[in-house]
Amino acid sequence: MRKNWITLGVMFSLVVGLGLFAWLKPPKAPGHTVPVSAHKAATAQALKVMREGKTLAVLEKRGNVWHLNEPFKAPADDFQVARLLAVREAQSSASYTPDLARYELAQPRAALEIDGEQYTFGAINNVTQEQYLLTSNTVYAVGLRYGAAIPNHAATLARRTVFAPGDKLVKFEFGIYTIAQDAMKWIITPAAELSQDMSNRWVAQWREGSALRVEPADERKPMRELFISLNDGKRIAIGVVQSEPELIVRRADLGLQWVYTGDIGRQMLMPPPLQ
Repeated sequence: MRKNWITLGVMFSLVVGLGLFAWLKPPKAPGHTVPVSAHKAATAQALKVMREGKTLAVLEKRGNVWHLNEPFKAPADDFQVARLLAVREAQSSASYTPDLARYELAQPRAALEIDGEQYTFGAINNVTQEQYLLTSNTVYAVGLRYGAAIPNHAATLARRTVFAPGDKLVKFEFGIYTIAQDAMKWIITPAAELSQDMSNRWVAQWREGSALRVEPADERKPMRELFISLNDGKRIAIGVVQSEPELIVRRADLGLQWVYTGDIGRQMLMPPPLQ
């Protein structure tokens, strides 16, 4: 029986969208609140993420798309970036004169720099369930979600798709078979009956299907290598590091690998006629 992997992918996208909406929706706060910044999240162009005083990641916005520049180059995950930038629109229940020792801001565990504006996260008030935030020489008390958005690993910020927005996939070379686009129609070699609808959904999974997680490439040697070509002539090598119980595919050019569930992974490695 054909797996409902496409339906699962659509449902996952809806869940991510709802999660993003919930994250960006300002929390209700009783009484008077003050904004921690005069800037909006949507106007941000540059972002630096720091942990334990060291730079964890550097990102920049090119057009409407966020990209990781350090410690590796890759498209960034919109949801994760939005979580970080939300601090610009945070509302504080109180503001205080800076006292770095009192609010544990002298040696902060985490900080953000957005367009040169610093946001430093300090101690947590367990009574009010708020965290102290230093920015523009003022300490604010904000919700815990802002500090919790800062990841421990840069790979968390990478887009969870193998390809970037705008990449158009036109040819798949998977060893014993090749699927290529010809005049907006998919053709498989060796010749076989090919559903165009199934082919489009299969290609869409490779182009925009969201992985469970993204990881830095490890030391394992790929079991096999696949090749996917783009309409600009670029031919990208995809290493299959593992096929069971999860599919792990690697792009050596980015130094990253993507982890998919076993069911989705098996479908990705099989041409539509065999599904």
